[in-house]
Amino acid sequence: MLKRLIKNASLLLVIVLLSCQSESGSGNGYFTTNASRLLDANNNAFVLRGVNVPHAWHPEASFEALDVIAANKVNCVRIVWETRLPASGLDSILQKCIDLEMIPMVELHNATGDSTETKLLKLAAYYTSDEMLYLYRKYEKYLLINIANEWGENTMNDEYWRDAYKKSIQMLREAGYRSTIVIDASGWGQNSSPILKYGQALIDFDSAHNLLFSVHMYGSWNDKTKIENDLKDAHAKQLPLIVGEFGYNFSEGENNLGCKVDHQQILKTCDALKMGYLAWSWTGNNEENKWLDLVEYSDWQTPTWWGKEILNSPLGIRQTAVKASVFN
Repeated sequence: MLKRLIKNASLLLVIVLLSCQSESGSGNGYFTTNASRLLDANNNAFVLRGVNVPHAWHPEASFEALDVIAANKVNCVRIVWETRLPASGLDSILQKCIDLEMIPMVELHNATGDSTETKLLKLAAYYTSDEMLYLYRKYEKYLLINIANEWGENTMNDEYWRDAYKKSIQMLREAGYRSTIVIDASGWGQNSSPILKYGQALIDFDSAHNLLFSVHMYGSWNDKTKIENDLKDAHAKQLPLIVGEFGYNFSEGENNLGCKVDHQQILKTCDALKMGYLAWSWTGNNEENKWLDLVEYSDWQTPTWWGKEILNSPLGIRQTAVKASVFN
């Protein structure tokens, strides 16, 4: 009788363990992608609901604001950084994001609007430095790397974008990066054409087959039908894609970006497709861009109209964000 009880108890324990493994996933220990989905280190789907934070320009205020950002249920922070800053300066930022159960995504801002392959490769080289590789290995389970913010201006052809990113991706993989690499669209981040045309070719080229593409939506996205159609097209092609930045219809398009974007269409489509988005930006924009501040610059925490839309609306962050399963 005792032997039978022990045997039954052992069997029950195995069943429980297998059940737990099934629920938590059995991932690689770093982010991956599968068709259109981003998967966390436990191999569970993760949908980004986050904000951009200007750490490179307002380091102390940005660091302190992370507590307020996390309290708003943000699950991912895109960290604005520059190569003039030592990689070691990211250490405390990454650790605090993780302590607050937010996934950190690092982006380098130096090549914004630049169209030379040389500049892009310099940013890739920054990630392969000993300091940056140390941080990557330390935080690999949680970290996403966005090679360059908005590299490539409006006249760049899609083939040049593709070929330059092939070299950058190869540099990171050869240095030891295994996790998901985030690639911005050309045209100051707004041109979806190279992603839709060559996204799969880049994934096939990547030795890890582990890329996440990002498109930014401002004045080039004033047509709400384009928002829906292009995001659905990427999803149908099984291309992992996020909206890495976006604005709204400020002053009926009378703004420095000519932006009349229907942000509710972005939220609606991303929700329907289970696609990630990261709003620009927490606060600290210059005078001509301050209409994009999500919270008041005076205190770094009181939501503006834009902040209320992104944080508190029915399809906003507080209502839809789910933290990555690695924090469970």
